[in-house]
Amino acid sequence: MKLKVYSQSHCKYCDNIKKTLTENKIDFEEVEIDDHRDEWNELTRLIGVGMTPTIKIGEEVWVPSRDFRGPEELIKRLEYVKEFPLPIASEEDKIEMILNATKNLAMSLNNMNMQLSNVHQKVNQLTNPPPPPVKKEVKEETTTN
Repeated sequence: MKLKVYSQSHCKYCDNIKKTLTENKIDFEEVEIDDHRDEWNELTRLIGVGMTPTIKIGEEVWVPSRDFRGPEELIKRLEYVKEFPLPIASEEDKIEMILNATKNLAMSLNNMNMQLSNVHQKVNQLTNPPPPPVKKEVKEETTTN
């Protein structure tokens, strides 16, 4: 299992990830992005995200917040992959992955739209309270005897 950690100097999160990998005796190659700008630019062009620490394991690329939320979660994912290695994706698999990612993105955007609509509706209710009820005037009838 070949593991690369793309990091940058003065990144405490990068340092924390590398420290945790070392403590768990997980071998990795550190790629300082300032020293390997061409490699970093190519990677970020392909994945569309430029966050460090980015983890590359085989053909898979894991980005913080998207694929792991912290060092402990990363270690658990790496242990899983060590026990159940990821097969190399065929071209057909890659197309299927793109289609599924697109469907997942559409579903997420739809959910966000529904949540924004609910928030908008609640804001409107708070900023535009309903008018007070209209009182009906009661006319007194006068009777003549």
